[in-house]
Amino acid sequence: MLEKIKILQEFGFGELCSRLRKVSLRGFPNVKIYGNARIKIDSVSPEKIREEIFTPQPSIYKTELDKVAGVAELFLKKGIDIFQLDGGVDYLSYENKETKEWTIIPSVIEVLPIKFNLEKGLDYSESIGDELKVVMNERGYILNPELKNLDFLVYEEFRGKTVKILEICDGSHRIELAVRKNLEQKLLFIDSPVNGFPYYAAPKPYNCIHEEPERIEEKLDKTHVLTSPGHKLLYRLFPSGRIKSGTVRPLKEKFD
Repeated sequence: MLEKIKILQEFGFGELCSRLRKVSLRGFPNVKIYGNARIKIDSVSPEKIREEIFTPQPSIYKTELDKVAGVAELFLKKGIDIFQLDGGVDYLSYENKETKEWTIIPSVIEVLPIKFNLEKGLDYSESIGDELKVVMNERGYILNPELKNLDFLVYEEFRGKTVKILEICDGSHRIELAVRKNLEQKLLFIDSPVNGFPYYAAPKPYNCIHEEPERIEEKLDKTHVLTSPGHKLLYRLFPSGRIKSGTVRPLKEKFD
């Protein structure tokens, strides 16, 4: 469990946008996926999250919820509410005698156009750009056949339409913890990422979330857009934008 944190710097919305616009893709490092996206932070109620937000990962793990609660408590001691961020915070964490550098930003929602097809289920065929198609053809990746089995997503009002879906990209457990605490929370919305590179996992309604006691290494409850391991090409590499939500690096600096 995280024992202590040290704040390096807080930064505002402008700096956050600057970092986000440098974020690339694992399989396409030259693609700045949020380069021209519309970025905003909005305050969202638990009710709105349940009704309007989609998740790539229905399983929520108690151990992860406990970790987020611990992090939230440590930040509150520093006068920072991680559910109400208007920018970000660079900080050091101390755990098991290791010091690591992190950045925390609001939980991220991507606003994504997805076509709902009566016969194909979720139809990503128009979301695959030429650059991605070339790599898929070279490596034998195809659209995941499981996408057409997600019948529960084919809502009556969506049928035959392309609908903009609000899908969690980063911060699922923080979002769920705030929902459980009935807290209004600020979320980071990224609208219109670069065309041709869909988010790697399909959206599922938020109300399908369920808690599991612990994370099982081999468990997989995400439905990938491409057959495995092709979905990894589409991972958003936040660390490349100096937003270290997906990796950490040890530092020699010690706490005072």
